[in-house]
Amino acid sequence: MAAEDEVLAEVEAVEAVYGSDCVVLDSFPPHLHVSLKPRTADVSSEQFVEAIIKIQASPQYPKEPPYIHLVDSKGLDEHRQKVLMNCIQDKACKLSPCLMLIALCEEAVEKLSAMNHPDGDCPLCLYPLVPEDQQNESFPFMKLMSCFHCFHRECITRWWNWIQSIKRTDSANSATATSQPIQNMENGKVLFYYFSLNLSAIFTKFSHYHDELVAQQMVVPVASGSLPHQPTLNK
Repeated sequence: MAAEDEVLAEVEAVEAVYGSDCVVLDSFPPHLHVSLKPRTADVSSEQFVEAIIKIQASPQYPKEPPYIHLVDSKGLDEHRQKVLMNCIQDKACKLSPCLMLIALCEEAVEKLSAMNHPDGDCPLCLYPLVPEDQQNESFPFMKLMSCFHCFHRECITRWWNWIQSIKRTDSANSATATSQPIQNMENGKVLFYYFSLNLSAIFTKFSHYHDELVAQQMVVPVASGSLPHQPTLNK
């Protein structure tokens, strides 16, 4: 079993490698929270996933592998979260009884790099972000920096234009929608309208402060037509 001073030196090495992305709660036995990103994360427009993992070891570490838990993540659905954690846990079992903290973090970084692409469905149209028959083609989409949710560019542009049209034609209802219900409207329509107003605020702030690419794409002309499943506001 590694001596305590060797484990302490390993913890210091993790801090040196990950800097402010590593929070040491205890040096011995090691208890860390590490924020991990794919290797392309230096370019924000090319980052689609991120994870914070908890590594907590017992006094028998490294003879016993540490407990590993996913604290938080962005851009990873439940399936990809499980794949990530299984990969790290399998690596821990293989490396025991050797010191492994940096190796586990690097394993997670490698897996995040492999997963660093939009996945799942567009929240607006509910169709896959990247259709199976277009896996090797460039497909336009947009990303919210706060949560890494992605949308088809055409869907979000049509939605944005629709929201602006609603505001222009029904400014009175738009101004009061967040403070009182709209009369004679089905619950689903109310929720959709509230969602639209809230996302509008988020996207306005996002496009203004975080990513010029989104601001440029927002004004791309789109074909005429209504947003899929858009509600009709009853007065």
